[in-house]
Amino acid sequence: MKIGPKVYWRKTTGEIIYITSQVESPWAVETTKEQDMGFYPQLKGFDPEQVDVFKLEFDKYTEDFTHAKSYWVNPNTGKLEFSYAEGGETEPVHQSPLTDQVAELKQADLDNKEAIALLLTLVQPADA
Repeated sequence: MKIGPKVYWRKTTGEIIYITSQVESPWAVETTKEQDMGFYPQLKGFDPEQVDVFKLEFDKYTEDFTHAKSYWVNPNTGKLEFSYAEGGETEPVHQSPLTDQVAELKQADLDNKEAIALLLTLVQPADA
């Protein structure tokens, strides 16, 4: 069984408190927020009402976590954002994961190619 990591974060600031490890094992079991908060030392002492959590798919954003300079959860959207190393930056600029950006660009490229193909069929003479 493959279990993806869980991201625990402060609801008010978006600060990530702890990310559990992903697990691949036939004996792996899903745990609850309450179980995790009682088990992981990094989560002990936090008010469960002030902490939120979401689960990632197995291997989701592995490359983003590896290459990012920092990451947080945008408290307004509840979505994970990453800051990547860019020359001369003094403050991190957080953005959606590059993995998601690449997927969106690939889809946009495919949509554009389909639109161009449709336009070509509309403007070409019938006897061509």
